[in-house]
Amino acid sequence: MTDAEYYDFGVGCMRLTRISHLLNELGIPTIPHLFSDSQSLIVSIKNRIYRRSVVAHIATKYYVAAYMARDREIDLS
Repeated sequence: MTDAEYYDFGVGCMRLTRISHLLNELGIPTIPHLFSDSQSLIVSIKNRIYRRSVVAHIATKYYVAAYMARDREIDLS
């Protein structure tokens, strides 16, 4: 698992939830569904298994995605 995958996935989650919140305000309830070809990334996010990165902004993006998955703000597959 590379740090770039964690970072990109976290950024994608944040962008999709902004769109989801806009759609919910317009009366169209939706939960973003994210697809990834990296099974290790999905397992890591769902089970909150994270190899510590020394780069703080990457860890922040990982935890944002993990909390969104836990709170059912996004759906992963």
